[in-house]
This record gives sequence, C-alpha cells and structure tokens, in this order.
Amino acid sequence: MRRVFVVGAGTMGHGIAEVVALAGYQVYIYDISQEILNKAVEKIRWSLEKLQEKKKIHSVEEVLQRITPTLDFDTAAQESDIAIEAVPENLQVKKEIFARLDSLMHSEAILATNTSSLPISEIAQATKRPNRVVGIHFFNPPVLMQLVEVIRGSSTDEETIRKSVEFVKSLGKTPILVNKDVPGFIVNRILGSIQNVACHLVYRGEYTHIEIDSAVKYKAGLPMGLFELRDFTGIDVGYMVAKALAERDPAFRQECPLIEEYYRKGWLGVKSGRGFYEYKSPGERPNIPREAGEKVNVVRILAAGVNMAAWLLRNGIASKEDIDIGVKLGLGYPKGILQYADEWGVDEVVKELQYLYDKYSLLLAKPDELLIKMVRDGKLGIKTGEGFYRYAT
Repeated sequence: MRRVFVVGAGTMGHGIAEVVALAGYQVYIYDISQEILNKAVEKIRWSLEKLQEKKKIHSVEEVLQRITPTLDFDTAAQESDIAIEAVPENLQVKKEIFARLDSLMHSEAILATNTSSLPISEIAQATKRPNRVVGIHFFNPPVLMQLVEVIRGSSTDEETIRKSVEFVKSLGKTPILVNKDVPGFIVNRILGSIQNVACHLVYRGEYTHIEIDSAVKYKAGLPMGLFELRDFTGIDVGYMVAKALAERDPAFRQECPLIEEYYRKGWLGVKSGRGFYEYKSPGERPNIPREAGEKVNVVRILAAGVNMAAWLLRNGIASKEDIDIGVKLGLGYPKGILQYADEWGVDEVVKELQYLYDKYSLLLAKPDELLIKMVRDGKLGIKTGEGFYRYAT
C-alpha cells in the first residue's frame, strides 16, 4: 500500500491523515468544502509544529507535502490502495460512501471504516466486495493514542485482516484484533459496562460520583475518575454512544437515567461548564479528595468490566492479551482488566457481580459463565496460581 484516502477531515479524519503521513504514506484527505479542508490542514500543521518542537520530527513541510487535501472524491479513490472513512456516525451516510468507494477503487484495495459504534458487516453490505471491508478504529487523538482496533466484519477475509494489521503496525501503532463484529468492539464495551454500572450506583444512592472517582483514581490507579472522564469526553457523546449500544445489544438497554437527565439539561461536562462537576475556568480539573473513596469497594465498581471481558473471551471475540492491551492503551489503565481480576480474586469479582445483579437486576452485572466456571474450577487468580493467567507458586 502506497497511497491512502481519508474520507472526512473532522477531528478523527485529520488526525488519521497526519498519522499516515508521518509514517511516510502519500495521503488524500477529502471533505465536502474547501473551508473544512483548510481548517483540517491548519490543525495538522499546528500538531506537526508541536512534534517538531519536541524534536520528534525533522520537518513540518516534509510531512505536509505528503498530504493532499481534495474535493475530488473520484480521483482520490481511483488512485488509492486503502480508504479510511472517518465521517460522523450515520449508517446511511457511511453506506453511500462505501458504495461509491467500491465502484471507484481498484479490485485489491481495502475499504476501512473508523466507526466506533456501527456494525462493519452492515456497512460492507453496500459494496460488492464485503471481504475487503474492515474496521480500523483509531482512538482520539490519533496522533497520541497508540491503540488501534482492527475489526473483522462477517465477510472480511484473512488477507484483508493480515494487510490491515500490517498497515496499522507500519504506522507505529499497536493493533488488537476484534474477531467478531460486536457493538462497541473491545474497549468501548468494557468502558461502557463499567461506566453504566457506576452511574447506576450513583443514581440509586449507593455512592456519590466523587466517592467512586476517588476510589478508582487512588485505589485502582486509573488516570481519571469515571465521571471526570464522562465530563471530559462530553455527556452528549456518552449519551449517543450509550444509545447506539442500547439499540444493538440487550445488555446495554438499562441505560443510566442520570445521563439522559444531564443531556436534556445541557450539562455536557467541561464544554458547557457543568456536568457531574462544575468548571469555572478553562483547563480546570475537578477536586477529588483521596479520602472520599475510602469506603468504596473498588472491585464492585470495576467488576462489570471484568464481566464484559470474560464475555468477549468466552465468545472468541478477542484474546485475553488483546483485551488487556486494549484497556491499558485505550483507557490508560495501569493494568489490564483481567490482570486486575487475577489480583482481586475471580471469586471476589463474582461475589460483587452477584451483589449488583441481585440488588439492582443489572444485566451487565449478571456473572458470565466463564467466571462461574473459573470459580468452580478453583482458578481464582494469583492466590491459586492460575486465573486468566498462570503464576509461579
């Protein structure tokens, strides 16, 4: 692959174009207006200048010369070896783009989508080459985030997966493989499970959002509190992702009422000055005291993430290694979610899940068959020498 076509010049699109150009590829970046393209190039230039200041690149202009902004979709498609679609999360729009790419690109070309929530297999139906359609999901911001999920659609062939993984590695990124096209893939499924259950615990009055954020930061070592992260990424974004998951997966249908309430009130987090916390000045971080989380059982808060990881593993969607790499690189956790489970004890995780399921009837907390079997078989983690991983005794 020599030439890459990025469709969409928004936040993700221009970030992906920059990453690809930094790796030495020639890149077309397309959008519907010159104004959008100009803004994208400005943002790429600003980012490259920061990299140059840190002596991570030699020349801003050299990288920019490899990026061709264009309003000519047809020519860019005809001359490229891989397309990466990065337009808003609208299935119909994506299908129209893929049908057009399919009609224009050469027969060996790969058609990739950067979707974070829509089914690869449905997008692929718009083409006559569903075997060449794949998910290549970058994390935001693409230049800084190391992780990329490579998602297999129901018809994606082995060669497309192999080439996509090699392509991601050639960008200096770390690919993890999603073997089946499930809503939310790996990282967003695990994060969505944790956030949903934590939000229900606040809504039901078991803990406050500050207590939970304190516990996960100071006991589990997470880089941000769960509600701090919601505010940072935007309550509106979380609301839309939750809706998309709920539409496609029964396990996520018990949405936390607080998120819709805040969304309706316009409490969108940092961007609106108020979410779970208040923000009076730009760049302000919420005050989360260490002592606030002392009474919180951190296993109870994160157990739903282990439960979802076990489901992914049991259904052959991802390997334990890729699940844990995804959590560490995609969410910034100091350990993988399955490593945490082995430390806490799989029996402790199941106990907390059972508590949540019995008390609140949360489907995301119903203990997965794999976890129940591990407890029955005595594979409890570090304390027994084997859990998700083996340990020297």
